[in-house]
Amino acid sequence: MIRIEHLTRDFGGGRGVHDLSMEIPKGKIFGYIGPNGAGKSTTIKILCSLYRQSSGKAFINNIEVTPANSAMIKRIVGYMPDNFGVYDQMSVWEYLDFFCAAYHIPLKERQGRIKSVLALTSSEQMIDYQVASLSKGMTQRIGLAKTLLHNPEVLILDEPASGLDPYARIEMRQTIMRLRDLGKTIMLSSHILPELAGVCDLVGILEKGRLLAFGTVEEVTRKVQENLKITVSVPSEPAKAREICKDFPGVGKLEENANELHFIFTGPRGDLPELLGNLVQNGVKVSEFREDHADLEEVFLSVTHH
Repeated sequence: MIRIEHLTRDFGGGRGVHDLSMEIPKGKIFGYIGPNGAGKSTTIKILCSLYRQSSGKAFINNIEVTPANSAMIKRIVGYMPDNFGVYDQMSVWEYLDFFCAAYHIPLKERQGRIKSVLALTSSEQMIDYQVASLSKGMTQRIGLAKTLLHNPEVLILDEPASGLDPYARIEMRQTIMRLRDLGKTIMLSSHILPELAGVCDLVGILEKGRLLAFGTVEEVTRKVQENLKITVSVPSEPAKAREICKDFPGVGKLEENANELHFIFTGPRGDLPELLGNLVQNGVKVSEFREDHADLEEVFLSVTHH
């Protein structure tokens, strides 16, 4: 649904994006990660036909993002920037009706369309609220409702959870997943990395305008994590389990915490069943034997060499 080929926008001094290539399939949520100034917003604005690239190509649903195709792109893309304009003197209904007019939605369809997007964002009770009275979380939900008015196939959300309290972040995450289930393709930039890990099908890590990693969270983690982190839980005899693990080839940096053993394994992944077998054959009861993947924050710090 989104395809980027060797995309470059050079602002000078290393700023912008450089030779960016990636593909986001239809109906997936893509998390775009990077520090401030990495080039996330530049990429987003090129995809929304707000910036022009210096070189390379971008496609939305096989339509090339060019000035000539700008009107078509804006019909199939819903863009919610990190800061968007609201009109304090309006009610929520008036605000959404105003944008229905901006999207050229026929008058007879507007009432149904407004009720539909408010239901999608769990905002029906706000229909008569004054925009000036909305909290940050409410404002974000109404902003998302506005972005959905023209029923776009692709949603590009720049920091949608920025500044939200934990409850509002949970609501926003649930809404985004509901939209994915409706077949929307969603590109989501965020600094709140644990939120992305729980919601995204794919992630991309950007720094200084260059894509350092791309794939599922698990794929990116496997590429970054040089050695396996293993946890073994034993209801009893942790000392015996420790000795067996310690003598197994590839086991290093072994730590014991109550009835859990944690160690780094540098051998082939295929040897782990043998280690588990050794424990069981020696009478050690094992309640859990698992590989611990690095979380998204660890992956981000590793990829960006911080």
